[in-house]
Amino acid sequence: MTPLTYSLDTSALIDGIERFYPRRHFPKLWDHVDALISNGRLLISEEAWAEAISTDAPLKEWCEEIGMGRASSMYATTTEVASVAGQIVAQYPQWLKQGGKNGADPFVIAVAEVKSGMVISGETNGGPAKPKIPYVCEQRQINHGKLIDLIRTEDWVVG
Repeated sequence: MTPLTYSLDTSALIDGIERFYPRRHFPKLWDHVDALISNGRLLISEEAWAEAISTDAPLKEWCEEIGMGRASSMYATTTEVASVAGQIVAQYPQWLKQGGKNGADPFVIAVAEVKSGMVISGETNGGPAKPKIPYVCEQRQINHGKLIDLIRTEDWVVG
């Protein structure tokens, strides 16, 4: 069985690093995350990466930590990813009108779709009038979860 690939949204990383699993208290968890990156199984769309390094100091520090090679998780926007993201935006045009903070979301989903992976975000709910990652993933039949779901799927024990 081929190991699962994950496409992470910035919200999942913020949840992990700042809200639920601070690196200081869960270092083994972040070692596991780094191993996924090293194995090419944790991907961050180019757009989500740009968001991560421009809007949140702790997340930017994690992304750019010297010697860790986390930039290798950045998945460049290929023609295929751009095409799928364009389809998503066409299907949910109101998405990008929700305050401008959702610009990376279609790309996060597109990476998962192209790589037959799972989207990991911190988002919940959503619907036709106010699409969010979980709703769009459900509509496109793409697995979605939160960081805890990645931990469970990988069967990590960090304590």
